[in-house]
Amino acid sequence: MKYFCAIHLLILLILFVPGQSLFSQEIAPSELKREKIVEKMDKYKLRFKTKAIIDKSKKMLEVPESLKNLDGFTVAKTPPTIEFVIVPLEPRFLPTVPEGYFHGVWSNWSQGNYYSPTKKFYSSVGCHRFHNPHLHLVEYDSQTKTIKTLPEINSIMGRTDSKFGDGKIHGWLDFYNGSELYFCTYCARYPEPSEEDYRSGYDGGSIMSFNVITGEFENYGVPLKRSSWPYHRMDTRRGLMFAVGIFGEFLCYDVNKREVRYAGHLPEGMRWHKRTMLVDEDTGFAYSTNSIESDSAIHFVKYDPVKNRFYKMNSCVPQNSITREVGQMRAHTKTKTKEGWFMGVIVANKAGKGGQLFKFYPDEDRIEDLGLCWPGKHRYTASLAMSPDEKYVYYVPAAHGKGYHEGASVVQYNVKTGNRKVLAFLFPYYYEKYGYIVFCFPQKLCYAGRNHNIIVIVRR
Repeated sequence: MKYFCAIHLLILLILFVPGQSLFSQEIAPSELKREKIVEKMDKYKLRFKTKAIIDKSKKMLEVPESLKNLDGFTVAKTPPTIEFVIVPLEPRFLPTVPEGYFHGVWSNWSQGNYYSPTKKFYSSVGCHRFHNPHLHLVEYDSQTKTIKTLPEINSIMGRTDSKFGDGKIHGWLDFYNGSELYFCTYCARYPEPSEEDYRSGYDGGSIMSFNVITGEFENYGVPLKRSSWPYHRMDTRRGLMFAVGIFGEFLCYDVNKREVRYAGHLPEGMRWHKRTMLVDEDTGFAYSTNSIESDSAIHFVKYDPVKNRFYKMNSCVPQNSITREVGQMRAHTKTKTKEGWFMGVIVANKAGKGGQLFKFYPDEDRIEDLGLCWPGKHRYTASLAMSPDEKYVYYVPAAHGKGYHEGASVVQYNVKTGNRKVLAFLFPYYYEKYGYIVFCFPQKLCYAGRNHNIIVIVRR
């Protein structure tokens, strides 16, 4: 049986952009410098190609020097076949912005999805700007091994370059109603847009769908004014979009009726964590962890869309095996297993303090601690993917630009034994062969990178 493992790959390039005219098309000086580095390092001119290269090498199984002092993982005996392609971007090198504006960085934050009838994988890419932003869905054809970016989303919503817009898709891409791919948009100005931004006509993040057969987008509008959506999931049995805003505001939206079921903050003593949205499609309940500061143990919270009520559960996140500290749930598997659990992982604000794996049994309101996801220092893990037979969970530790410190390790976790097997070390392999540093930020099927968004598909 073939398994697919998704990987976010972030190429970390720090940019400094001096003040210039607001909508200049002139490439920033720091970007010109980066362009020269890219020209030197991109040995095979992969950024100009839309067809994946395919590798299978024993060198992928060589443990990097920085990891040879670690134990707690094994290495596969046979390397996987990897498809590697650069997302086509325009403009690849970003223009200048005025002083005080974020210059932007091409990357991906969404959880992708695979449409089996056409054997195509969908993800997203954005430049992280809030003025003159560029935001696209990305389509990878696993049969032809080719990739393309789909039409720019802000333009579809009628926002011109001079208007404030959305620079990210930061949650799950979910199929519902057959070939309709649903998602929410997210602005890139923190903590929120200015009054001037709102006066430009920007009301907040939108709910949208894209038909992968007809190529048509549909905009469901802004469900809650002045809220934008850093995380979202669709209940694909009931047609309910769940989303959470930057300030913990919660949304439940019925896409069939085109109406809001709930929009606002949780009751006193509860706040939905802004980076997770676990949906149990068997029951219809949504779950997260409680990010209110007074809940030092960090309990799970539940939303019942039928009763339209929230509940604080008895279950709490596990403590870090080393520091004994706790953190919010950052990632989880997509569906509940036959045994009744989701696998999750916690995150912490300081490096090395997150990465605790656990099983969450929502029907039983209990947690089973599984220990650390990785023996190295960098354990921030932003996505978990379950194999179809529920025997393995796949992930890449050290998200947000730290992956190369841990060899950009593609980990296969054995659910029965707890063994952590590395299927491939993507660093330094892709750096030495192609000039690309692979920073990992895993996902459902394959994934992308910073400023050069890379799609990698790992096949077993």
